[in-house]
Amino acid sequence: MRAPISRSLWEKAAPRPPRLLFGFALLLSASFAMAQNNLGELLDTGAKVLSAEEFRYELVQRVLVGLTATGGNLEIMYADNGAIQGIGSAPSQPGNRIVPVNGEWKIDENGKICTSMRIGLSVGSVALPFRCQVWFKLADQYYLSDSDSDRYARVLRRTLKQ
Repeated sequence: MRAPISRSLWEKAAPRPPRLLFGFALLLSASFAMAQNNLGELLDTGAKVLSAEEFRYELVQRVLVGLTATGGNLEIMYADNGAIQGIGSAPSQPGNRIVPVNGEWKIDENGKICTSMRIGLSVGSVALPFRCQVWFKLADQYYLSDSDSDRYARVLRRTLKQ
């Protein structure tokens, strides 16, 4: 059985002013310009594209952790029923506040993983539209990118929570 997201972390998530939520939404949807690597470097080290079936088998119902494009922390789970749940923090906010992250995911006709997320609680939350990305695997690390062919496209790393 895979571990659920820690309840104590959820308890820390409290309603935040809309400005804070909007700022966190921008961090999640920001350009990959601040990401850790580019796709060319990742492919040159031997990373392989994850198929939709591999994504379901290896990542669904498991907690993933990683940084946002601007350095915030993200802890999310892709559920079997197409839901996303998790928490995140924005480094630019005082106290590195934790906010809930919820949304939906699906696989498109090209095998890309498409997500739409809501940041914050129902009152004052910020919704991000669906965005389809390609997932890669290298050793025990996972990466996502907006492209599977643009060698200059930025990638973000995700790790399974231990």
